[in-house]
Amino acid sequence: MPTPITADELARTTLSRQCLLRRSDADVATVVGRVGGLQAQHADMPYVALWSRRAGQTIASLEDAITDRSVVKATVMRSTLHLVPADAWPLLDAVSAEQRLAAWRASARRAGVDLVGLNAEVRAFCAQPRTLDEVEAFAAAQYPGVDAVAAIPGGVSRAWWRLAGAGGGLVHVPPSGLWGSHVAPQYLDGAVWLADRLPLPLPVLAPDEARSRAVARYLAAFGPASVADIARGLGVRGAMAMKTALAGLELRTYEAPDGRTLVDLADAEVVPGDVPAPVRFLARWDQLLVAFDVRDRLVAPEHVAGVYRRNGDVLPTFLVDGRVAGTWAVDRDTQRATARLSHFEDELAPRDREAVEHEAEALLDLVAADVEEHVVIWSQDVPDVRGSGPGRR
Repeated sequence: MPTPITADELARTTLSRQCLLRRSDADVATVVGRVGGLQAQHADMPYVALWSRRAGQTIASLEDAITDRSVVKATVMRSTLHLVPADAWPLLDAVSAEQRLAAWRASARRAGVDLVGLNAEVRAFCAQPRTLDEVEAFAAAQYPGVDAVAAIPGGVSRAWWRLAGAGGGLVHVPPSGLWGSHVAPQYLDGAVWLADRLPLPLPVLAPDEARSRAVARYLAAFGPASVADIARGLGVRGAMAMKTALAGLELRTYEAPDGRTLVDLADAEVVPGDVPAPVRFLARWDQLLVAFDVRDRLVAPEHVAGVYRRNGDVLPTFLVDGRVAGTWAVDRDTQRATARLSHFEDELAPRDREAVEHEAEALLDLVAADVEEHVVIWSQDVPDVRGSGPGRR
């Protein structure tokens, strides 16, 4: 029989695994791996996410990890950009590629394109850094006269890139991933970029084993979780794929307060629900807010619309007592950096308000160290963060 788990136990356990109850003292790559990777669509947001989870975190420490290749930026879980430890990249890349190949197989068949063969050619082409335009031009040249867009129902942007990259194997090289870098990315064969970090040739795992290992990594970072949570977090489609992945693990089952069955690694601990949870700031698109199918362990249903926007955006938020309590944004110019805070409830307790302000000041010290004046202000309106974000060095 599943063991009952309370809402507070579930939330505290997840926060503990995300290093949000106590910042970790481990090195950058270890912390990035422990929390399941860092969501990296926005160049600066992984720096905020890691600062909330790692003691003494600076911008330079994550930049160093990217440039020394202990951490790599790539399209992996949910076919989304992440920063992940170099030694975890081959596994996560293989699981993500399996899903993308399945998604694009029918379109490739209509176009007469061999997805695996094209990907191998593109990887060879990317033995040196290549831009997206260069990869697309190369891929199209391998199939002269083929209209890739026409082969995809409904059309899609960057059709040749989607077909060529479906098989994975490519990573971003700096300056992509560095603080404040919004230049067009350049792609390199991951085996080339990580040649001195990984055993070559890279081991080939059977799909079921790769998925099983990826599920174990997910649970270590986000568990306990439902099968639907895991599938969403990893971007794995198909009930049978998930069933075989889970079958390869020693698991424990729990019953959530809403009656859902949750699974977890058999040796993983559950944190008591009364453990104090300090104020923490979560980044835009923070992995903690996108890695679940049911998100109410941290976000109350009445606050969902204030966090998740219809266009797919997930706003930067802050936690009070282990729950999302409001949103934040940072604006800056050459003289001043301002943290704009908005809370969901009518009032925050004075102690909580002071703690949020203190953490906001620390955030400004991270993202705007070069600006002389730091200001923290509150608004009753949810901040409009379009075009905003941490400042540049």
